[in-house]
Order: sequence, then structure tokens, then C-alpha cells
Amino acid sequence: MATQAWLLACVSGALAFTGTPAAAQDEAPAPSGPRAADGSPSAREDVTGADIIVTARRRAETAQETPVPMTVLSDALLDRYGVTGIDSIAQFTPGLFTGEASGAMGGSISLRGIGSGESMAFVDQAVSTNVDGVPISSAQILRAAQMDLQQIEILRGPQSLFFGKNSPGGIISILTADPGDAPELMVRAGYEFKAREKYVDVTGSAPLTDTLGLRLAAHGSRMEGYIRLVTPDAPGTSTPPPGVIPTDLHRFPKQDEMFLRATLAWQPSDRIKVRLKGTYTETEVVGGPSFYSDIVACPYGVGQRPFEDASNCENDGVVYTAALPPSYLALSPSFAGPYGGRLNRQYLLTGQVDWDLSEALTLTSVSGYYGVREDISSNGGYGPTSNNAFVVGFSNDQYSQELRLASDFDGMFDVVIGGFYEDRRLYTSTFIAVPGINLPLPTESTHQKQTSASAFGQLLFNPTEQIQVTAGGRYTHEVKDLRDFTVTPYGGTPFDVTTSPRYPGTRLKFDDFSPEVTVKFTPADDVMLFASYKQGFKSGGFDAGFTNGAIALDPSRDQSFDPEEVEGFEAGLKSRFADRQVTFNLTAYWYDYSGLQVSVFDTTSRAFRLQNAAKARIKGIEAETSFSPSAAPGLSLHAAVAYNDSKFRDYLADCYAGQTAALGCNQQFDTVLGRYTAQDLSGRRLRKAPVFTANLGGYFEAGLGALTTSVSADANYSGKYNAGTQLQPLAQQDAFWKLDASWRLFTADRKWELAVIGRNLTNERNLISGIDRTGTGGAKGTSGASCTAVGTPAGCVALADIIGTVAQPRSVAVQLTYNY
Repeated sequence: MATQAWLLACVSGALAFTGTPAAAQDEAPAPSGPRAADGSPSAREDVTGADIIVTARRRAETAQETPVPMTVLSDALLDRYGVTGIDSIAQFTPGLFTGEASGAMGGSISLRGIGSGESMAFVDQAVSTNVDGVPISSAQILRAAQMDLQQIEILRGPQSLFFGKNSPGGIISILTADPGDAPELMVRAGYEFKAREKYVDVTGSAPLTDTLGLRLAAHGSRMEGYIRLVTPDAPGTSTPPPGVIPTDLHRFPKQDEMFLRATLAWQPSDRIKVRLKGTYTETEVVGGPSFYSDIVACPYGVGQRPFEDASNCENDGVVYTAALPPSYLALSPSFAGPYGGRLNRQYLLTGQVDWDLSEALTLTSVSGYYGVREDISSNGGYGPTSNNAFVVGFSNDQYSQELRLASDFDGMFDVVIGGFYEDRRLYTSTFIAVPGINLPLPTESTHQKQTSASAFGQLLFNPTEQIQVTAGGRYTHEVKDLRDFTVTPYGGTPFDVTTSPRYPGTRLKFDDFSPEVTVKFTPADDVMLFASYKQGFKSGGFDAGFTNGAIALDPSRDQSFDPEEVEGFEAGLKSRFADRQVTFNLTAYWYDYSGLQVSVFDTTSRAFRLQNAAKARIKGIEAETSFSPSAAPGLSLHAAVAYNDSKFRDYLADCYAGQTAALGCNQQFDTVLGRYTAQDLSGRRLRKAPVFTANLGGYFEAGLGALTTSVSADANYSGKYNAGTQLQPLAQQDAFWKLDASWRLFTADRKWELAVIGRNLTNERNLISGIDRTGTGGAKGTSGASCTAVGTPAGCVALADIIGTVAQPRSVAVQLTYNY
């Protein structure tokens, strides 16, 4: 099935691009610097010392010349730690958090405390991803493997001009490798011990003619899992609780993964370059994605569901669960067995045409298609007795086209102008039922079409050799059409609530102009100062979250949410000195967000909802440095530290379960319910926004006769933060350190390499998210007494257990690589 899908993708891509220009990044010269024996940049120089070419402004310039705060992860660094996806890069960038989620959104990406939350299928990410020039706003990309990468650029702060769509929090730009001038072959096999994962990578590249090159990359892996699944015995017995079916799936994720990419590079003349890329990924998991999460805290020491004890309230990588009974599975034919599962297929077709119209003008066409097909089913109980299990279907079809014209007049003025168009179709459906009593809730499904059209431009003014002023902006027009929102009672008649005369509307339009001005001053060689004013924008839309049938009872319920906007300033220094042995960069920023889009978990509807936090402000300082001493040519050191003060300025938020008026749920009194419904989080820190983050590390390479060895170590620090959607106190993550390290032994020509790669060697299971556990905790906003401890008199209001999604634990892999 995977092979058929890949062939279909390739054929479709070939047909699509036959008469249409295509998409990726600008052509860039190879980096300078010392070369290894095989002619490639040395690992040391490529990671920390070289003038790495970046694409942040769609011009060939080095990272040190670019007036944008950014982290660049070279191919050597990515290879050093076996990075195979976006979820693996967080430790290299202070303040970046990525993580898995149980729903159709795919996960969450947060930078400097700005993110879009988890499990919101129709919401664009505040920190978006760009792969070979094609913008991807969905966090589904977290579920797609990545390999054979040229580099990853992480651009911090609002990015409105050069990546297809406005992104108010930042950009993760992924550039994949292209065919080279000489034949290449890489074969790699490895084994990771914690997850019991076996993997094989193969990459081949060759020039087919003087003008045509082909590159193929493939990855396959089989994993038994790094999370233990256990069915506990009933208290005081050696047998499972009555009516509980013990699990015989003991490890999760039990996963098969496949990745295929083909790249064709064609240069028919000195003026035209064409690159076409087709990527297919398939991930099949036995066990539902809810198992990525666990009960991480219980306010009273033990879980509040039947047959639970204190051992089920620990963030220890052991998840208590049980098999779902056949009577429940019969409620939906889409359920993938008694433990659930996930089948995720992703397709990415990209291409680029660069046409030099003259010596000074280049026209670039960037085209792309991104498709996702996913089926999820999961037991969401987090205990021996489950109170919910669900089935989710999701699809995404996105077509995009960008045209841009860039000048290089070698004078005082240069321009970049262009336009972008995206057509996106989205679908999701959700079925939830309560096991035990086999109570099916109404199935909800919805289709949405959204289009985005924008025009952008930038003027570069160079009055002197030391000063550059750039001014530009992007005008965006977006339309969101809700095609239907259908509620189907179990065994009943479907009802499209958008056909009700009480439904507020099915079309939303948004218009925005985001300007940007930057002044760059180069007082001396290798010293650059810059200051910028920026605005950013993310459109509103329709919340496709599950409502438990509530929207059918009240079609006038507003599902829409407002745009998110940002404006502010940043200033920085980029420098190299001591004969380029030392690099030192410094950035300060201040941004105000309005309408910040945040997700909250509603234990009543058993799903996430999206709402706008009125105002937030983030400000901080980031510093990074590296040292590659000439006296020790095999050594390089680096460090980075970030201070981030991110707070809500005006935000009335949902209360957490069991939060009484005395605990702060004392806003917006509802006379019908007879209780308060909101808490005031103004002045509180944003979630996943630690005050201090840092990383530091080093790399050393030395000869051992006919062989060469290298060692590296990198430590990552995060201060405490709250991972909860409503800032629940029990969802606070304490400060922690993580340590990565690697050792390699390779031949002088790098044909053979043996490597041991360790990640998170301190085994820190930090929280990525924290939500109230459905079925636990009391009412919100009441005047009753809170159950603050075990033994509090009856009638008090209980707090909820906390379900947390955690980062991956310690991993150690050994791998053998052959290069030809």
C-alpha cells in the first residue's frame, strides 16, 4: 500500500509539474572553510565556524550577515545527534518546545512562549514550518519523519515577508539536500536501546547528464516502544479488577515508519534552474496516541477513578490501561483494535524554477502540494477503567504557489516583490464513547475550505557600504468557508447545524497589512548591528473542536475566533573576532500580542476549544557564542542563554476543574448556572515560557593513526514553567537539565563510521502539556470549600488529576554508516 501511494504521488507530481513552475529555496553558494578528506566541509567548521548560507531573506547571505535572530542547524549537527524530525530539535534552541498530541492537530510548537496549543485541527500554528519553500501551518508535520537534510533554520519572532504566509511567532525552515556533482551513496543501520528501534537509511545521488541530477533517500524503522503499558491488579489482590481486560500490549509506541524522497535537479541553461521533490511518509502505530500522555499529578495522592493508587500518579513512563471490551469496539467499525492505533500518511510535492531574466533580475516560482490522511483511535482513560475512547479522522489538501522577483543591481537600491496563493481543504470527524456503559456521544464532522492570497515586497536601500535600510510588508486577504458542521446522534439522523437560521454565519474574511523596517549597520568587518520594527498576523477562523452535541442544541453558539496580531521591536549584534575564532551574537526583543489564540481543554465536551486571550507582552534578551581555537583545530565550543519575560496583559480565561471562587475563579458570574465562569490571568506568565533557558556544549575531533575519533556533548537548561492550558498549579514543570552526547570513530576518507548517540541522558521527562483529567475534579467557580487535602469534610470541591504529555526519555543508539 505504501509503495502504491508513493508511485501515485510521483506520477501525480510529474503530471502537475509538467506545465507548472515549482517550489523550494534559493540557490546558494557552498560554504567556505576547511574541507574533510572527502571534500565535504569538516564537521567542526560546518557546525560552528563556517559562514553558513541561509535563506531568511531569500538572498544568498551568511547567517552572520542576516539581521534576523536565528539558530542554524547544519547537516553535520543534525547528523551528529541523529535528528530525524522537527520534534528532535528543541534542545538546540533555547525557548523552543515541540511535542506530540493525541488529536488531529499532530502536536504543538512553541517559541518564546508563543504557540497555538494542542489538538486544534483547523488552527494555523503561530510558529509555522516551511519545507523547501512550501509553508506548512499544520503541526501534523511533527508526525512526518525527516532525513537527508541540508540544514534547519529557526527564525525567532514574527516573520511576515518571505515564507509564504505570515507567522507571528517564528519559522522553522527545513532545507533538504539536492543532487551533487559526483555520485554518492550512504547506507546506515542503527539500533536504539530504550525504544528497541531498528532503523535503516539509504541515500543515493548521481548526475544523470551534464544538466540533470537525481537524488533518492529512504528511511525505514520498526520500534517496540519506550512507554510501558500495565494493567494493575485490584487493590489487595493479584488479579485484575472485576470487568477489566488486562492489556497484552506492553510497550508503546509500537511503530513502523517509512520515508521516501526523490529529488530531480535540472539546469537546461545558464539562466534556468529547476528542482522537483516528492516526499512520502507513512507511520503506523499500534496503540492510541493518548498513551503518549499519563497521569502526572494527583491532588490527593491517588487517582480519582476506580481501582487506582498512588503509583498511577507518577511521571514515570508507565501508563495504566486496559483493553477495551468487544462490546465497545462494536460501536464503531473505525476503531483499530482494543488499544487503538494511528495510521498517518503525508505527501509533499515541491518544486522550484529560478529564471535569471538578466544579470540583475531573477524570477522564482515556488509551487507545492501538502496532503495528510490520518485515522486515529485511542483509549483515553489513563487507568484500568476508562471513561472515554475516541475515533478521529483527518484530511488536509493544500496547494500553494508563490512568484517573486528579486534584483541584484550592485548599487544603492534593490527590491524583492512577489505574490502568494494557497488553497486548503480540511476535514475532521470525531466519535467519542464511554466504555463500561457503552454510551456513544454524537459524532461530529466538519469540512472547511480556506484560501489565502497575499502580495509582498521589500526595498533594500544601501546609502553607504556600512548602512543598509530595508522596508517592506505583506498584504494578506484570507477567506474561511465552513462547508458544514454535522452532528449525528448514535443511530440517529445527521444534522448540519450550519443550515439552522440561528447559526451565525459560515464565511469569515480577514485583511491585514504587516509592515517591517530594519536598519543594519556594519561598522567593521565581522561586526553587524541591527534594529527592526515588525508586525505579524494570523487569521481567525472556525473552531472545529468537539462539542459533545452542544452545538446542535444551540446552533447560535459562536464557533469563530478572532485574528492574532503582533507588533514590536528587536535589536541585535552579530560579531566575530579574534581572527574569527569567536562568534558572539546578542538580541533584545519587545513584542505586544493582541487576540493571542490559546487552546483550553473542556472536560465537559472532552475536547480542546480555542479562544482569544486579549493581550500579551513578551520581552527578553538572547545571547549566543562559539569558540573554535586555531591552536586546537579539532575543538569547538558553544553556548547560548535566553531571558524571556512573557506575560498576559489582559486575559479572562476558563477556570480549571475544581477551581473555586476562593482559588481565583471569581470572574464573569453566570446567573443561570449560579457560579463564576472565568479567572483573571492578567500579569501571569504564558504557558511553556520559562524565564531562563540555556544550552552549552562542545565538539572535539582527533586522529588515531588511520582512524579519526570525535566526541561531543551538549547540555540544555530550562527554568520552571507551567504546561497547563489554564495554568493549573499541578501542571507546573520544575527546572531541569538535559544532556546529549555522541562518540564517533571513522576512517580518514569517512567511508566507514561507527557512532554511539545519546540524547536526554539525564532522563528528564519534562511536561509538554498538562490538562485536567476528564471525570475528575469538581465544578468551577462555586463558593464551596476546596478539598485541599485528603480527609477534608464531605461536600468540598475536588481538584482534578492532571494528564501530562511528556518529552521523550533517555535514548542511546548505536549505528554503522558506509559512504561511497
